[in-house]
Amino acid sequence: MVRHISVFLFRDCPEKERNIRAVEEFLADMPERYPPMRSQTVSRPAGLVPHPPEDAPVAFGDLIQVADFDTLADCDGYPLSEAHAALAEFSTAMMRKIVVMDYEV
Repeated sequence: MVRHISVFLFRDCPEKERNIRAVEEFLADMPERYPPMRSQTVSRPAGLVPHPPEDAPVAFGDLIQVADFDTLADCDGYPLSEAHAALAEFSTAMMRKIVVMDYEV
């Protein structure tokens, strides 16, 4: 099994909370839109989120996606899928940074 983790850091703006909610809702049915995704958890941070300067070596995410795939090929196909392209088109303007990692479980 391969696990895909995306940590989303949203741009600071008056609409930030609304943007986080919108992406959270967009991600909710991603396993249906990309069937090789076996399961997924989308969540917000627990507790307070520090806000270090943007040039600090550490950053704290606003939203996380943890998705599981049966094979590496299924995971590798996700960023190339129409479902992911739709997510990128919908959310890119809202993002400051996205940190991603895939690993075997």
